[in-house]
Amino acid sequence: MWFGNVSLQYPSTPYPWPKYDILILPPSFPFGGMENPMLTFVSPTVIVGDKSQVYVAAHEIAHSWTGNTVTCADWSNFWLNEGFTVFAERRASTAIKGLDFTKVAAFIGNHSAYEAMEDYGYWNSYSTLHPNMGSDTPDNSFSEIPYEKGFQFLWHIQQLLGEHLMG
Repeated sequence: MWFGNVSLQYPSTPYPWPKYDILILPPSFPFGGMENPMLTFVSPTVIVGDKSQVYVAAHEIAHSWTGNTVTCADWSNFWLNEGFTVFAERRASTAIKGLDFTKVAAFIGNHSAYEAMEDYGYWNSYSTLHPNMGSDTPDNSFSEIPYEKGFQFLWHIQQLLGEHLMG
């Protein structure tokens, strides 16, 4: 199933690709969503009548600016892709649902990151924003940490600089 071209705009920056489609994959697809320029793959679990999973799509669309046009140099900088994307996703959720909704999402995300840090160990490099990957496979470092710590870092910068300077 295809969802046709969508007109998108992120704060005064036009959508950088000629079109955007969503392809719903079989239930065996192992992720909620996976971005690609002009196309997002999503699990059928994202398409629900109450629209409660719309932020998965918002996250993947945000990758069109943070991950598909500008990306990290290596897996140690993965937070650049995901932290900026979560930040953009939550900026959109604030505009739609309000700041309290975004704060709850951030609280839940913070809890998930904290659990991942407990699993790795607080002093493990994978518990940091910029892990030392060494020769390890990126799969071993994958968790909510780059998503949530990246978001927290950008939120902190926004609080210091003011919202008007952050888009």
